[in-house]
Amino acid sequence: MIRLTTFDRCPRLAELKVSYRRSRKVNTQQETLPFVVADRVRAEDYFRRVWNPDTIDYLEEVYLACVDTRLQPLGWVKLATGGFDSVPIDPRVVFGIALQTASAGILLAHNHPSGDLSPSLKDLETTARLKAAGETLGVKLHDHLILGRDGALSLAERGHL
Repeated sequence: MIRLTTFDRCPRLAELKVSYRRSRKVNTQQETLPFVVADRVRAEDYFRRVWNPDTIDYLEEVYLACVDTRLQPLGWVKLATGGFDSVPIDPRVVFGIALQTASAGILLAHNHPSGDLSPSLKDLETTARLKAAGETLGVKLHDHLILGRDGALSLAERGHL
């Protein structure tokens, strides 16, 4: 997996720097491409490979995967860490990263430490905002997953995208 580490160090969008090259050297700890996230099962598998399993039951976190037109991940970044029951998702940061990495699309995932995978009203509102912003910018929101210890829910499969 390719981790977009520059984003962890820069809290302000204006300070973000991206080193973007399609022909990256793959080290031994990275997933060899192509890894296609064309459905919920593959997307869940991708996010579970990068998620810290020690925190999935304790803190809400948000991860972003940037993809090309063939749904091959260009990289991922942990966007935010929240509390027990909420985490903020700022569309400006999401699409700032997507645009700087020349992504054709994005996938978003966050966890529910409670284990209840039902989307909250805030989850649905955030998804709608991200979808609208992505349509304006030409960056498709392919899916927004809600992860729990033992499963995942796809908002795309539920008709919210």
